[in-house]
Amino acid sequence: MTTPPPVAVSGDGHRLDDRPSVRGLGPLLRLAGVRRLAGLRMLASFGDGAFLGALVGSVLFDPSQRSSPADIAAGFAVLLLPYSVVGPFAGALLDRWSRRQVLFWASVVRAGVVGVLAVLLAFGSPLWVLFAAALVVTGTGRFVGSGLSASLPHLVAQDSLVGANSLTTTLGSVSSLVGGSLALGLRGMIGGGPGPTALSCVVVLACYLTAAWVVRRFERRALGPDETDEPRQTVWAVLQGLTAGVAHAWQHRTVGLNITMVVVVRFGVGMSTLVVLLLFQHYFTRASGIFRTGLAGVTEVVSVAGIGIFLGAVCTAPLVRWIGRTRYVVILLVFASLVIFLAGSQFSPPTTMLTALLLSFVYQSSKICADSVVQADSDDAHIGRVFALYDTLNNVLYVAGFAVGAALVPFNGYSMAAVVVVGCVFLASAVGYGLSMRALRPTVHPAL
Repeated sequence: MTTPPPVAVSGDGHRLDDRPSVRGLGPLLRLAGVRRLAGLRMLASFGDGAFLGALVGSVLFDPSQRSSPADIAAGFAVLLLPYSVVGPFAGALLDRWSRRQVLFWASVVRAGVVGVLAVLLAFGSPLWVLFAAALVVTGTGRFVGSGLSASLPHLVAQDSLVGANSLTTTLGSVSSLVGGSLALGLRGMIGGGPGPTALSCVVVLACYLTAAWVVRRFERRALGPDETDEPRQTVWAVLQGLTAGVAHAWQHRTVGLNITMVVVVRFGVGMSTLVVLLLFQHYFTRASGIFRTGLAGVTEVVSVAGIGIFLGAVCTAPLVRWIGRTRYVVILLVFASLVIFLAGSQFSPPTTMLTALLLSFVYQSSKICADSVVQADSDDAHIGRVFALYDTLNNVLYVAGFAVGAALVPFNGYSMAAVVVVGCVFLASAVGYGLSMRALRPTVHPAL
């Protein structure tokens, strides 16, 4: 008599092979777990975007300041690099503790910090208080972002991950941009001073508290992890988090390759963001028709980027089924390089808007594809650490794009050198990703 193979069981007691396999927005939204996770992603991302928008408005578009490329790069480094240090800790704990509990307490802590900050700002606290709070909010945000990504494979089958990622990731990205636009818009309407930032913090507080309520509706073990291979000592498990994530990505080559593709592209996005901020702050000085300058112009760019992200969500899943995932990503990256060389080099408000629209579409769509591979090919016992590594590298390379850009881009943002570098980054990513995935194809999923 043969012994039947063990059956994988999720944290809520259901067989993992019973996870629903669905396609299309309607069927996905009929799944209660997906609806909750999408709502949680929207609330957390909207709050994050509003908080970051308030910070950007306070620092970069204060009439008393004239920010240089180095100033902007330093500001993003202060915000994002300490946030990245939290990555290994978040990953280890997400693979050790109930992900629902981690998401809940991270949301509560963030709400508490933002609530205190709103009160302090109302009484005229200095800017360093805002930066200190930002470090805590973004640091604990790592637990939320990585936890949401690690939880999704518990709610749908592997063949539904592209569509589910298109839904949740894009809703999060669009919500973040809408939140940022709201915060920037408040500063534009109300003016300078702490008032707009304090009001934005009240909105952020409501988002984080609602997110905590939504995540409590999941069963305690519904989001995993189902098993762990970590040491019994929590401190040792935390210290091993980043090493374990790197080792797992190396052993599962498709995981490591897709992470590499996204973070290299993210480097180009970071440099592009620096150029756009400087152009609207110092180079585009005269409004023309519907195109504004200064803070209003940045708000327009953010809105246009949100449209690109939404289009990426709508188009990715059907195009992947039609073209194939690897071929689709390569086409996207080549297309992005052409857009940068042809439109990005014009340095006018209309072409800058067009470039922002198309690059946001390309980045979002390629990241959805990569996220699906990482989720499908990572073991559940390691997926939290893998996504923590993923998020850490994403932010480090984003800041690196600002840092390199600070050395290339002049004060007003007009830089052909930056255009060439970013265009070559996208083109090299397309070639490297396509050749590497082709070499791996015989040993991985044919659909890749």
